Amino acid sequence: MRGRLDKRFLGIPRRRRRHKPRGQSIVEFMVLLPVLLMMLSGLIEFGFLLNYYLDLIDAAREAARFAANDDPLHNDLTGAYQDPNPGFYLRTQTVALQSISIGSGGQITLNPATDDVVISAYSVLNGSVDKRYPYADGTHEVSLYNNKTSALDVATDIDPRLDAAAPNTGMVSVEIFYDYHMVLGLPWIKAFVPDPITLWAYSIMPNVNVEPTPTPIP
Repeated sequence: MRGRLDKRFLGIPRRRRRHKPRGQSIVEFMVLLPVLLMMLSGLIEFGFLLNYYLDLIDAAREAARFAANDDPLHNDLTGAYQDPNPGFYLRTQTVALQSISIGSGGQITLNPATDDVVISAYSVLNGSVDKRYPYADGTHEVSLYNNKTSALDVATDIDPRLDAAAPNTGMVSVEIFYDYHMVLGLPWIKAFVPDPITLWAYSIMPNVNVEPTPTPIP
């Protein structure tokens, strides 16, 4: 009879296939489960953080868009030159706070002891910032709670983005600083990431009211 002979006919016992014990799979799963749960909880925590950060970006953009149509250098009633014009900064701060509350569905509320809204205006001449307002008193920014100073540096953050060939212009910036306190606050996350985490969102918009005075044409 051609072909392979069945070992049973030769009296040779067949080797039994070794099956992986079910208990071993359960043990391996239980060993990996804490690691998987830690990774999952980290993803959830940073998902919350990213959601808060996006809400802050939207609020900064909305406030800067509002400020783009307002005047930081002239009195609201008389129209006379006034640096700073407190009404401009108050209105922009109010829009920022309202946008934060509405955009986040009430989840984000700035803490007057740690958070802040910082506003500045810029006069751009020949492709670089000529003046940063408020200019007269040398502060160059107005903060809502006086907790933070602007994180935007003219030399490193503003001027490199300007085109020297572009016409003279004016700009306004709105910065929001918010200390994010972890929602889950699990110890294995805090062991690697500080709590709270300071979030910084900003937006810059053009503003014709702070454009440099044009040179008269003879």
